[in-house]
Amino acid sequence: MSQQSEIIKYLNENGGQITSREASSMEISPRVLRNMYAHGQLERLAPGVYIDPIEFGDDIAALQYRLSKGVFFKDTALFLYGMIDRTPSIYEMNFPLPYAYSTKTDAPIKIYRQKKEFFEIGITTTETPGKHVVKVYDVERTLCDILRTRDRSDVETIKQAMNNYAKMRKKNILKLTEYADIFKVRDEIQKYMEVLL
Repeated sequence: MSQQSEIIKYLNENGGQITSREASSMEISPRVLRNMYAHGQLERLAPGVYIDPIEFGDDIAALQYRLSKGVFFKDTALFLYGMIDRTPSIYEMNFPLPYAYSTKTDAPIKIYRQKKEFFEIGITTTETPGKHVVKVYDVERTLCDILRTRDRSDVETIKQAMNNYAKMRKKNILKLTEYADIFKVRDEIQKYMEVLL
């Protein structure tokens, strides 16, 4: 089996993605990956990360690779948790200040930046619909974020997210209250929770 065939087999078995390190561990020259990229057989997501664009098909995971310091935020996080019923037209990501991110991406993305002490609160991971793991804020942090005055989510999104949270089995009201104090949305969170719980 040729090295190129081995790469194609690996891509088919691993969600359409391969890294230079994985290729090296299979004793495949990184030059083979670069040649496949040069001939349009692979796309390069980030240095040393290649995908088969047909097999991979996961915009959210692709963004995570390109912007690895970012955390999916607000409506995008709600979508990943299945708390809203529509796919976001623009993906939202949060970055720590003073992180300088690349503006060369052609993806539909809205960038937020936050002081490091706020940025780090509630970071976790979840799976995308394409079964790739990405960084996202936990549900309680996300609910606080969508209520914040600056770039607040629309009323319908907020209502749907709060209703779905009230129905969740693994909700953490204590954590939600702590986050609501930190992000100064306690009154609004209380209004929703009093009605729904």
